Amino acid sequence: MNTPLITALTFSAALLCTLSVRAAEQPTVSGDDMAYMKQQQRDLALFKSQLQGMNITLPDAQQGRVAQMQNEISASQAQDNSASRTTPKAVYFVSLSIPEEGLLPMLQDARHFGIPATLRGLLDNDFRKTASAIFELSKKDKQAGVQIDPTLYEQYGIKAVPALVVTCGNRFDVLYGSLPVKQALEEVKQRGDCATTAVQILKDAEGGR
Repeated sequence: MNTPLITALTFSAALLCTLSVRAAEQPTVSGDDMAYMKQQQRDLALFKSQLQGMNITLPDAQQGRVAQMQNEISASQAQDNSASRTTPKAVYFVSLSIPEEGLLPMLQDARHFGIPATLRGLLDNDFRKTASAIFELSKKDKQAGVQIDPTLYEQYGIKAVPALVVTCGNRFDVLYGSLPVKQALEEVKQRGDCATTAVQILKDAEGGR
């Protein structure tokens, strides 16, 4: 959608909002003013209906600026998240390249144990492809969700997926492979440095049933 259309739509909506407030504050509104407001409402409704379903391609310069802004926002969010977040008890690392029939059970399994599923980045470095893939997953499972955080991959040195990380202070355990989450937690419980955390996650999941 190009800038003039966005500006026109925003301006029209703001104008209608202003007029509505003024009409509410003033006990008397002239017939001409009321007719004008109604006409503006009809024009805005028509304008919005004309925009629906339209696929307007931005000029290359504008498209490049949009992509640059998206990258800047993503980088800023990653820095903010890294600075302010607390260390999670566990993180489940996945990829949208995993076939859907395998990925959906993984997401459900991680969700059962309250463990966030995390991607390294965008699918093919394309925001629309990523959003489309997540939307397709949500059609099969409305609660399906993933977060994108490349800093966690670097922090725990994750080189392959799926992988489960269980943390405890400055230490952590990493298990690679498509083991059920419960089995992976049991492995940490038996032999990991962060056995106490694994026990707590298992206990919390059992209590939430």
